[in-house]
Amino acid sequence: MDRLPPELILHVAYYLDAFDIVKFHLLSKRLREITRDAEFWRRLCFEDSTSAANQKRRDLQFIAPSIFQQPARVFELQRRARALSANSGLGATENGVSKPEKSERVRAIADWDPTYANERVDWYEEYVARHAPISMSWLQSPLDDYSSDTQDIKGLGLYERPDDSLVVAPLESGAVGIWNIGWQDGPRNDNWGTLVARSNAGTLSNQRDDTSASGAGSHDVQCVSVDTVRNKVYFASHSHLDEVDLETLQLTAHERYPLAISALSEATHPIPLTVATTSSLHLHDPRSPRNFRSSQSEKDGQVESNTASLPTISPRYPHRGPCDTDGRHANLFDTGPLSILHLPSSNGQHDAANGHICVAGRFPSILTYDRRAFPTLRSTVHSGARLASMTSLPYPLLYSHSNPPVDAAASHTLIACGEYNGKGSLELYPFSTSGFTNPPSSSSSSSYPAETPAAPVIPYKNRTSASSSKLLSVAPHGTRIVFSDGDGGLKWVERDGHSLVRRWNINAYTASASKSFLGADNRTPRGIFAESTNDGGNVARKILPVGSWEDGKGELAVWTGEKVGILGFRPKPRFEWEQQERGREADDEDGEEVYAGRMRRALERQADEARFVQGLGLAG
Repeated sequence: MDRLPPELILHVAYYLDAFDIVKFHLLSKRLREITRDAEFWRRLCFEDSTSAANQKRRDLQFIAPSIFQQPARVFELQRRARALSANSGLGATENGVSKPEKSERVRAIADWDPTYANERVDWYEEYVARHAPISMSWLQSPLDDYSSDTQDIKGLGLYERPDDSLVVAPLESGAVGIWNIGWQDGPRNDNWGTLVARSNAGTLSNQRDDTSASGAGSHDVQCVSVDTVRNKVYFASHSHLDEVDLETLQLTAHERYPLAISALSEATHPIPLTVATTSSLHLHDPRSPRNFRSSQSEKDGQVESNTASLPTISPRYPHRGPCDTDGRHANLFDTGPLSILHLPSSNGQHDAANGHICVAGRFPSILTYDRRAFPTLRSTVHSGARLASMTSLPYPLLYSHSNPPVDAAASHTLIACGEYNGKGSLELYPFSTSGFTNPPSSSSSSSYPAETPAAPVIPYKNRTSASSSKLLSVAPHGTRIVFSDGDGGLKWVERDGHSLVRRWNINAYTASASKSFLGADNRTPRGIFAESTNDGGNVARKILPVGSWEDGKGELAVWTGEKVGILGFRPKPRFEWEQQERGREADDEDGEEVYAGRMRRALERQADEARFVQGLGLAG
């Protein structure tokens, strides 16, 4: 094998299954380096993709059905063997593939390839993420301070460190919890998934009386945003915004808003945090002394309001409300913002004085503000859907490889998900660094300085095959896009927004995990087992990539509203705290059954002795 050229080894490996190719890695370092070739695994990703399957279905629709029962690699090998035996030397090339056929394959791979010119992709890791088994590692459930009951986890935030990753979340008791999830390729550690730090109950302001907060959903909102530079984390619940130090888990700042907070932007120092209430948008700069509220003044009811005298609504943007005069907040004409996204400005900068703020929610349009001219509305783009989550790719939206977008080097793709007419809607918008550009209107007027006009926004909206239920959260994941729906499903699609890569359901995994944990005795599930097996109510309300989203095999942090899990591409979970807790509860149930059986037998024995004594005439 050491004398074979790499080209021949790759040619032989192409006819093997991926599982058999991985075994090559155990033979020698040379074979491992050869079979980890990026172009080789890129080709395998294409061969096993939906696009290739559709193409094969079209090519083989007139062939006998028995062909479809053969593995794709076997069929390809047989086809090439027939081509070599019947080859008369006309138009033949290497490996028995004609020039037109080879050109067609190269063109098909180029049309499918979801990457960009300057993007670096590990196609081996990408193949693993597309085809490896999926497992969920649930974090340790926190216990109540005064009982053995578990508390619900009320949010999700990630604190990335060079050597590991931490999950930061608020608890039901108003405490702040931190879990160590380690890293996916590191050696096994018994502390992974454990609650390593926890503040006192009532640290957050969500346990205080909040009778002044108003707005729909004011008691259900839990927003978390982590600033890894300053080692701070922001929690929003009701109308309170709390800043907590991650090293001491102490409350360092607190601000109260007149309305319930519905969304927070990502906290990236030194960019001000954008806070959305039910009907207004605010800029929260932690460096401003105005953001530090006195706890005594709050107890006395002296809560400063951020409202001011407001001008009339601009007719150009019907979804924008009036704005204040101090440049700190803008009122929204429609209520219900649910997602905030920060994007760079026209000069490519993304700092405290530059950048775009995109806002979406229960209103039909995506609003864009420029931080340089806040609170003036920069532009809007109509969606028609109720959007629940937004994210972005630092690459332009490619409608096709033959028609690249204008100004591709300085463009982004805004990805949004939500609900449209009761079904899921996945939407992709080309976002230039100058923002959305609306068609010109003669009746419109704006005080914002004119910029070079760009092409009109032509988004892609998948409202047919995305999901039959509402989409809840979306994130980029390698060369794919992953989103969750209201049925507990997670779905990975290509960057075109519709080509399916794979799908997975949290409830199906929970049920199978429960059955496998029961063992070989096939006992009927009881207690928590029956609830996990039959319960279909778990949904991924929020998903976040662990580490860099560019890592094709990277893990995902999933929050269901009650607990947090780490989704990974491996046969078994990295840690199994949920199953250990199930095992303890099962042991408790078994112990209760044993105790009940002993008590029953003791009472029966006592009753027998009483009847025996009564029969002897000795009973009183």
